[in-house]
Amino acid sequence: MTINDRIANLLNTLQITKTAFAEKLKVSQQYISKLTKTGLPSDLLIDDICEKYNVNEEWLRYGTGEMFRVIPKEDETAAIVSNLLEEDNAFYDIIKSIMKTFDQLDPASQDTLISFSEQLLHNLKTKKED
Repeated sequence: MTINDRIANLLNTLQITKTAFAEKLKVSQQYISKLTKTGLPSDLLIDDICEKYNVNEEWLRYGTGEMFRVIPKEDETAAIVSNLLEEDNAFYDIIKSIMKTFDQLDPASQDTLISFSEQLLHNLKTKKED
């Protein structure tokens, strides 16, 4: 299996279009189409694919190991938050508004909202166990 096959396999596994894949990597869809057939990606593009899609570089370059890297839970959470706070993310403005609004609340209202959120999370966890 060539690196081109592995890129095509990755797109299939992620169930993502070449266009969406290309946009996140800031390259053209035509370039990704070419890479799924012929040509070699640059080292920079390989680094970007691995970073943005949590791909194991050894697998992408050489076909060895697992397709995806195993990451600790706290790193996974940090990556999710980081992705959500990228300006090109559709949720960026919403999250920014939520944080700004929370910051504008008085301390008692913030405490009430925190308590509500903690209870909601508890109820959701309890529901999953039922």
